[in-house]
Amino acid sequence: MPSSSSKFKPKPSEVASEAKRVYVPIILDKYASTWETSSYIYLQPLLQINFIERPLELSPPVFYVFSGDPVNTAMDWATTAGCAIPFICAANDKRPGGDWETGVVGYEERLCRRSSLAACLAKPADGSASHYPLPMCAGILSQHVGQFASIGLSRRGSLQLTSFRTVVFRGPHDKYEKLSEEQWRALPVVSVPPPRWPKLTQHGTKYSFADERDMVKEKLRGALRICAYNNFGTVVVGDFGLGNGYRNPPQELAELWREVCLYDPDLRGRIRCVAFVFEDPGQSTAQLILDDIAKKAKGSGGGGGGSSSSSSSSSRSKSKGGSSASSSSGNSPTDFDIFASVFDNTEIQRFVAQPDARYGINNLLA
Repeated sequence: MPSSSSKFKPKPSEVASEAKRVYVPIILDKYASTWETSSYIYLQPLLQINFIERPLELSPPVFYVFSGDPVNTAMDWATTAGCAIPFICAANDKRPGGDWETGVVGYEERLCRRSSLAACLAKPADGSASHYPLPMCAGILSQHVGQFASIGLSRRGSLQLTSFRTVVFRGPHDKYEKLSEEQWRALPVVSVPPPRWPKLTQHGTKYSFADERDMVKEKLRGALRICAYNNFGTVVVGDFGLGNGYRNPPQELAELWREVCLYDPDLRGRIRCVAFVFEDPGQSTAQLILDDIAKKAKGSGGGGGGSSSSSSSSSRSKSKGGSSASSSSGNSPTDFDIFASVFDNTEIQRFVAQPDARYGINNLLA
């Protein structure tokens, strides 16, 4: 198929329809032996996946914060590095790809329109349980694994990986440029559903409940654990849990990523490089949260005290499934700036040098 030179962006529904009618059948017919279209679910990755051997190298991972398309970044990086690099994708917990066949603007939906991801998510691989609805801390790997360790048992030896499953046949959503078959590339995708519109403290900077914070931490640990279990040491993450569709507090979310990457004893030495890639470097989830608090306070006659609940039906309907809406008003830092600060090399060195209770016996023995 020739590359498209059209200057006009096609309708999302038309792109989705063409993916189902044209591209996925081509992959199933011509490339079945190269890119098998299926996926495997880890219902409870923190319980299912155990590691017996400890890596010899326990240095902290290297962190990067970029702007750009996260999937393109992962594929370009993989070409340069000569190894597969997975993308951790915010997933819809109800159906494969969410509402990707309509105009919903979430990154998972946009990726499904330009790749085989929806087809992968919809087909459990041999030995995989039914996928949907996704359990709270589950994760799906869109890559067929030749051999699995028994569920609940420790991993022994190397897992035999076969072909990557998520095939990308169009460019990013700004144009959805068609790619020739020679330009098609594939990458592993780990799909995990972030919390949507969690209860936040009065100023919207932290989770209101420790249980919800712990649940988010478990999701991040589970996603990275799936990557480490499948021998992926370098990982790309987009604006997971951020934007108008999710509204998790960006500062606390960045700090949770940092805590998990630096202090989880099973990830140390296995996850060696993490890149956070922001498609919209101007997106400010902090400002979106403050705008919503102000709107609710105004609507209730100024009684803005208490916690911020992300349950406004009017706001929710405007952002259904989306994570890309950004705010141009206010002076709150962007998500990109927050992550760049949290993962600045000097800040990481300061963070790991200070005494911390999380550096307990498990980490010392890791």
